Amino acid sequence: MKRFYILLMWLVSIGNSYAQGCADAGFCSVGAMQHGKQKEDTLHNSVGFSAAVASGEKLSWVISPQLEIKTFLDRRSYLEVKLPLQVVTGNLGSNYGIGDLISTYTHRIKTRKADRQLYYTIGARIGLSNADDQINGKPLPMAYQIGLGTTDIILGVNTNIGKYIVLAAGVQQPLLQYNRNEYHTTENRDSIETAYFSSRKLRRAGDALLRVEAKKDWKRSGIHGGPLVLYHLANDKSTLANGTEITLQNSAGFTVNINLGFYYRTDSWIFDFTIAGPVYARENRPDGLTRNAIVIPRLTFNL
Repeated sequence: MKRFYILLMWLVSIGNSYAQGCADAGFCSVGAMQHGKQKEDTLHNSVGFSAAVASGEKLSWVISPQLEIKTFLDRRSYLEVKLPLQVVTGNLGSNYGIGDLISTYTHRIKTRKADRQLYYTIGARIGLSNADDQINGKPLPMAYQIGLGTTDIILGVNTNIGKYIVLAAGVQQPLLQYNRNEYHTTENRDSIETAYFSSRKLRRAGDALLRVEAKKDWKRSGIHGGPLVLYHLANDKSTLANGTEITLQNSAGFTVNINLGFYYRTDSWIFDFTIAGPVYARENRPDGLTRNAIVIPRLTFNL
Protein backbone atom coordinates (compact mmCIF):
# COMPACT_ATOMS: atom_id res chain seq x y z
CA MET A 1 0.00 0.00 0.00
CA LYS A 2 2.88 2.37 0.76
CA ARG A 3 4.23 1.84 -2.75
CA PHE A 4 0.81 2.70 -4.21
CA TYR A 5 0.72 6.04 -2.40
CA ILE A 6 4.25 6.81 -3.57
CA LEU A 7 3.19 6.04 -7.15
CA LEU A 8 0.08 8.22 -6.83
CA MET A 9 2.09 11.16 -5.49
CA TRP A 10 4.61 10.73 -8.31
CA LEU A 11 1.90 10.89 -10.98
CA VAL A 12 0.34 13.96 -9.40
CA SER A 13 3.74 15.63 -9.19
CA ILE A 14 4.64 15.03 -12.84
CA GLY A 15 1.20 16.29 -13.83
CA ASN A 16 1.76 19.56 -11.99
CA SER A 17 5.44 19.96 -12.80
CA TYR A 18 5.46 19.30 -16.54
CA ALA A 19 1.94 19.47 -17.89
CA GLN A 20 -1.75 19.35 -17.19
CA GLY A 21 -3.01 17.17 -19.96
CA CYS A 22 -4.71 13.78 -20.26
CA ALA A 23 -6.96 15.18 -23.06
CA ASP A 24 -8.97 11.94 -23.32
CA ALA A 25 -12.05 12.68 -25.43
CA GLY A 26 -13.39 9.18 -24.68
CA PHE A 27 -11.77 6.84 -27.18
CA CYS A 28 -8.77 5.98 -25.00
CA SER A 29 -10.88 3.73 -22.79
CA VAL A 30 -13.19 1.91 -25.24
CA GLY A 31 -13.00 -1.12 -27.50
CA ALA A 32 -9.67 -1.94 -29.09
CA MET A 33 -8.02 1.24 -27.77
CA GLN A 34 -8.57 0.63 -24.07
CA HIS A 35 -5.71 -0.22 -21.74
CA GLY A 36 -5.25 -3.89 -20.90
CA LYS A 37 -7.18 -4.91 -24.04
CA GLN A 38 -5.11 -7.99 -24.81
CA LYS A 39 -5.94 -9.85 -21.65
CA GLU A 40 -8.03 -12.88 -22.55
CA ASP A 41 -11.67 -12.13 -23.29
CA THR A 42 -14.06 -14.19 -21.18
CA LEU A 43 -16.77 -14.34 -23.87
CA HIS A 44 -19.30 -13.49 -21.16
CA ASN A 45 -21.82 -10.70 -21.36
CA SER A 46 -21.06 -8.34 -18.50
CA VAL A 47 -22.12 -5.27 -16.60
CA GLY A 48 -19.55 -3.09 -14.89
CA PHE A 49 -19.26 -0.04 -12.70
CA SER A 50 -16.28 2.32 -12.61
CA ALA A 51 -15.64 5.52 -10.71
CA ALA A 52 -12.95 7.73 -12.21
CA VAL A 53 -11.60 10.41 -9.88
CA ALA A 54 -9.41 13.10 -11.42
CA SER A 55 -7.71 16.33 -10.48
CA GLY A 56 -8.69 18.81 -13.17
CA GLU A 57 -7.96 22.38 -14.24
CA LYS A 58 -7.18 24.92 -11.47
CA LEU A 59 -7.61 22.37 -8.68
CA SER A 60 -11.11 21.36 -9.74
CA TRP A 61 -12.17 17.76 -9.18
CA VAL A 62 -13.96 15.54 -11.68
CA ILE A 63 -15.73 12.41 -10.45
CA SER A 64 -17.28 10.11 -13.06
CA PRO A 65 -19.24 7.06 -11.89
CA GLN A 66 -19.99 5.05 -15.02
CA LEU A 67 -22.24 2.18 -16.07
CA GLU A 68 -20.61 -0.18 -18.58
CA ILE A 69 -22.47 -2.92 -20.48
CA LYS A 70 -20.82 -5.46 -22.78
CA THR A 71 -22.76 -7.88 -25.01
CA PHE A 72 -21.18 -10.55 -27.23
CA LEU A 73 -22.76 -11.06 -30.64
CA ASP A 74 -20.61 -14.13 -31.34
CA ARG A 75 -17.21 -15.47 -30.24
CA ARG A 76 -15.33 -12.65 -31.95
CA SER A 77 -17.64 -9.62 -31.81
CA TYR A 78 -19.17 -7.57 -29.05
CA LEU A 79 -21.00 -4.32 -28.37
CA GLU A 80 -20.14 -1.96 -25.50
CA VAL A 81 -22.16 0.91 -24.05
CA LYS A 82 -20.76 3.33 -21.47
CA LEU A 83 -22.81 6.02 -19.74
CA PRO A 84 -21.17 8.26 -17.11
CA LEU A 85 -22.49 10.59 -14.45
CA GLN A 86 -20.24 13.66 -14.40
CA VAL A 87 -19.65 15.58 -11.16
CA VAL A 88 -17.35 18.63 -11.26
CA THR A 89 -16.50 20.84 -8.30
CA GLY A 90 -14.00 23.64 -7.87
CA ASN A 91 -13.53 27.35 -7.24
CA LEU A 92 -16.45 28.28 -9.56
CA GLY A 93 -18.91 25.99 -7.78
CA SER A 94 -20.30 22.55 -8.67
CA ASN A 95 -22.03 21.02 -11.66
CA TYR A 96 -23.31 17.51 -12.34
CA GLY A 97 -25.40 15.51 -14.76
CA ILE A 98 -25.46 12.63 -17.23
CA GLY A 99 -22.37 12.74 -19.45
CA ASP A 100 -21.94 11.74 -23.09
CA LEU A 101 -22.97 8.23 -24.15
CA ILE A 102 -20.31 6.07 -25.84
CA SER A 103 -21.32 3.04 -27.90
CA THR A 104 -18.84 0.82 -29.78
CA TYR A 105 -18.64 -2.39 -31.81
CA THR A 106 -15.42 -4.43 -31.58
CA HIS A 107 -14.42 -7.41 -33.75
CA ARG A 108 -11.45 -9.78 -33.52
CA ILE A 109 -10.08 -10.53 -36.99
CA LYS A 110 -8.87 -14.01 -37.88
CA THR A 111 -5.09 -14.14 -38.37
CA ARG A 112 -2.75 -16.75 -39.79
CA LYS A 113 -0.67 -16.87 -36.63
CA ALA A 114 -2.33 -18.40 -33.57
CA ASP A 115 -0.50 -16.05 -31.21
CA ARG A 116 -1.43 -12.88 -33.14
CA GLN A 117 -4.53 -10.99 -32.01
CA LEU A 118 -5.99 -8.22 -34.14
CA TYR A 119 -9.04 -6.13 -33.23
CA TYR A 120 -10.85 -3.21 -34.77
CA THR A 121 -13.45 -0.91 -33.22
CA ILE A 122 -16.04 1.44 -34.69
CA GLY A 123 -18.34 3.55 -32.55
CA ALA A 124 -19.60 6.93 -31.50
CA ARG A 125 -19.58 9.35 -28.61
CA ILE A 126 -23.05 10.88 -28.54
CA GLY A 127 -23.20 14.24 -26.82
CA LEU A 128 -26.31 14.52 -24.62
CA SER A 129 -25.85 18.21 -23.80
CA ASN A 130 -24.80 21.40 -25.60
CA ALA A 131 -22.27 22.45 -22.93
CA ASP A 132 -24.07 25.66 -21.92
CA ASP A 133 -24.50 25.06 -18.16
CA GLN A 134 -24.30 28.11 -15.88
CA ILE A 135 -24.03 28.88 -12.17
CA ASN A 136 -25.86 31.94 -10.83
CA GLY A 137 -26.41 33.14 -14.38
CA LYS A 138 -22.69 33.04 -15.23
CA PRO A 139 -21.42 30.78 -18.05
CA LEU A 140 -19.20 27.91 -16.97
CA PRO A 141 -16.01 27.02 -18.89
CA MET A 142 -15.72 23.62 -20.53
CA ALA A 143 -13.81 22.33 -17.50
CA TYR A 144 -17.16 22.40 -15.62
CA GLN A 145 -19.41 21.09 -18.39
CA ILE A 146 -20.76 17.55 -18.28
CA GLY A 147 -20.41 16.96 -22.04
CA LEU A 148 -18.44 18.16 -25.06
CA GLY A 149 -21.38 19.41 -27.12
CA THR A 150 -20.50 17.19 -30.10
CA THR A 151 -21.29 13.80 -31.56
CA ASP A 152 -18.10 12.03 -32.66
CA ILE A 153 -17.19 8.94 -34.68
CA ILE A 154 -14.60 6.61 -33.12
CA LEU A 155 -12.33 4.24 -35.09
CA GLY A 156 -9.46 2.13 -33.79
CA VAL A 157 -7.26 -0.98 -34.12
CA ASN A 158 -5.23 -3.10 -31.73
CA THR A 159 -2.60 -5.82 -32.12
CA ASN A 160 0.11 -7.53 -30.12
CA ILE A 161 3.85 -7.89 -30.70
CA GLY A 162 4.79 -11.16 -29.03
CA LYS A 163 3.52 -11.95 -25.55
CA TYR A 164 4.33 -8.73 -23.76
CA ILE A 165 3.75 -5.73 -26.05
CA VAL A 166 0.41 -4.34 -27.28
CA LEU A 167 -0.09 -1.54 -29.81
CA ALA A 168 -3.29 0.42 -30.35
CA ALA A 169 -4.16 3.34 -32.61
CA GLY A 170 -7.35 5.30 -33.14
CA VAL A 171 -9.08 8.49 -34.17
CA GLN A 172 -12.06 10.39 -32.77
CA GLN A 173 -13.58 12.97 -35.09
CA PRO A 174 -16.55 15.27 -34.35
CA LEU A 175 -19.33 14.85 -36.92
CA LEU A 176 -21.96 17.13 -35.35
CA GLN A 177 -21.03 20.33 -33.50
CA TYR A 178 -23.70 21.86 -31.26
CA ASN A 179 -21.61 23.34 -28.46
CA ARG A 180 -23.40 26.44 -27.08
CA ASN A 181 -20.90 27.30 -24.38
CA GLU A 182 -20.77 31.04 -23.54
CA TYR A 183 -17.52 31.26 -21.55
CA HIS A 184 -14.92 33.75 -22.77
CA THR A 185 -12.17 35.57 -20.92
CA THR A 186 -9.52 38.10 -21.90
CA GLU A 187 -7.68 37.62 -18.61
CA ASN A 188 -4.32 35.91 -18.21
CA ARG A 189 -5.49 32.47 -17.16
CA ASP A 190 -2.09 31.55 -15.70
CA SER A 191 -2.11 34.39 -13.18
CA ILE A 192 -5.78 34.58 -12.16
CA GLU A 193 -7.33 31.72 -10.20
CA THR A 194 -10.73 31.83 -11.90
CA ALA A 195 -9.63 32.48 -15.51
CA TYR A 196 -10.10 29.33 -17.59
CA PHE A 197 -9.51 28.60 -21.27
CA SER A 198 -11.95 30.49 -23.51
CA SER A 199 -14.49 28.19 -25.16
CA ARG A 200 -17.45 30.25 -26.39
CA LYS A 201 -19.35 28.16 -29.00
CA LEU A 202 -16.34 25.87 -29.22
CA ARG A 203 -15.77 24.01 -32.48
CA ARG A 204 -13.54 21.12 -31.47
CA ALA A 205 -11.10 19.39 -33.82
CA GLY A 206 -10.50 15.64 -33.88
CA ASP A 207 -7.91 13.58 -32.02
CA ALA A 208 -5.63 10.65 -32.83
CA LEU A 209 -3.98 8.25 -30.38
CA LEU A 210 -1.16 5.77 -30.22
CA ARG A 211 -0.84 3.44 -27.23
CA VAL A 212 2.24 1.32 -26.56
CA GLU A 213 1.71 -1.00 -23.62
CA ALA A 214 3.79 -3.65 -21.90
CA LYS A 215 1.85 -6.36 -20.09
CA LYS A 216 2.27 -9.47 -18.01
CA ASP A 217 -0.64 -11.86 -17.47
CA TRP A 218 -0.90 -14.67 -14.95
CA LYS A 219 -3.73 -17.17 -14.49
CA ARG A 220 -6.10 -14.76 -12.75
CA SER A 221 -4.28 -11.44 -12.67
CA GLY A 222 -2.11 -9.15 -14.71
CA ILE A 223 -0.33 -5.82 -14.90
CA HIS A 224 0.08 -3.44 -17.81
CA GLY A 225 1.40 0.03 -18.48
CA GLY A 226 3.07 2.40 -20.88
CA PRO A 227 2.77 5.69 -22.76
CA LEU A 228 -0.37 6.98 -24.44
CA VAL A 229 0.29 9.63 -27.10
CA LEU A 230 -2.60 11.87 -28.19
CA TYR A 231 -2.50 14.37 -31.03
CA HIS A 232 -5.16 17.06 -31.40
CA LEU A 233 -5.38 17.26 -35.19
CA ALA A 234 -6.05 20.99 -35.67
CA ASN A 235 -6.59 24.21 -33.76
CA ASP A 236 -10.05 24.54 -32.26
CA LYS A 237 -12.28 27.50 -33.08
CA SER A 238 -14.49 29.79 -31.02
CA THR A 239 -17.01 32.55 -31.75
CA LEU A 240 -16.91 35.96 -30.06
CA ALA A 241 -20.03 37.75 -28.86
CA ASN A 242 -20.00 39.93 -32.03
CA GLY A 243 -20.18 36.80 -34.21
CA THR A 244 -16.53 36.76 -35.26
CA GLU A 245 -15.07 33.26 -35.45
CA ILE A 246 -11.52 33.02 -34.14
CA THR A 247 -8.90 30.28 -34.18
CA LEU A 248 -7.70 29.23 -30.74
CA GLN A 249 -3.97 29.24 -31.31
CA ASN A 250 -1.81 26.44 -29.90
CA SER A 251 -4.81 24.20 -29.25
CA ALA A 252 -3.48 21.62 -31.74
CA GLY A 253 -0.62 19.39 -30.73
CA PHE A 254 0.56 16.52 -28.58
CA THR A 255 -0.32 15.25 -25.12
CA VAL A 256 1.62 12.34 -23.61
CA ASN A 257 0.22 10.32 -20.70
CA ILE A 258 1.63 7.45 -18.66
CA ASN A 259 -0.85 4.70 -17.71
CA LEU A 260 -0.38 1.86 -15.23
CA GLY A 261 -2.94 -0.83 -14.46
CA PHE A 262 -3.67 -4.04 -12.57
CA TYR A 263 -6.50 -6.58 -12.75
CA TYR A 264 -7.67 -9.61 -10.83
CA ARG A 265 -10.37 -11.96 -12.08
CA THR A 266 -12.53 -14.80 -10.82
CA ASP A 267 -15.06 -16.86 -12.72
CA SER A 268 -17.83 -14.39 -11.90
CA TRP A 269 -16.19 -10.95 -11.63
CA ILE A 270 -13.15 -8.87 -12.59
CA PHE A 271 -11.61 -6.00 -10.63
CA ASP A 272 -9.21 -3.66 -12.37
CA PHE A 273 -7.50 -0.48 -11.30
CA THR A 274 -5.82 2.16 -13.46
CA ILE A 275 -3.75 5.18 -12.53
CA ALA A 276 -2.59 7.74 -15.10
CA GLY A 277 -1.04 11.17 -15.44
CA PRO A 278 0.37 13.45 -18.14
CA VAL A 279 4.04 14.20 -18.74
CA TYR A 280 3.50 16.65 -21.63
CA ALA A 281 0.49 18.58 -22.95
CA ARG A 282 -0.47 21.02 -25.68
CA GLU A 283 -0.55 24.64 -24.54
CA ASN A 284 -4.21 25.57 -25.13
CA ARG A 285 -6.85 23.05 -23.99
CA PRO A 286 -10.28 24.71 -24.35
CA ASP A 287 -12.22 21.41 -24.40
CA GLY A 288 -12.10 21.08 -20.59
CA LEU A 289 -10.29 17.72 -20.65
CA THR A 290 -7.31 18.85 -18.57
CA ARG A 291 -6.40 16.25 -15.95
CA ASN A 292 -3.40 16.38 -13.58
CA ALA A 293 -3.86 12.76 -12.48
CA ILE A 294 -6.64 10.19 -12.57
CA VAL A 295 -7.46 6.93 -10.80
CA ILE A 296 -10.10 4.50 -12.10
CA PRO A 297 -11.27 1.51 -10.06
CA ARG A 298 -13.70 -0.79 -11.91
CA LEU A 299 -15.71 -3.86 -10.95
CA THR A 300 -17.21 -5.98 -13.75
CA PHE A 301 -19.67 -8.83 -13.25
CA ASN A 302 -20.02 -11.68 -15.76
CA LEU A 303 -23.62 -12.51 -16.65
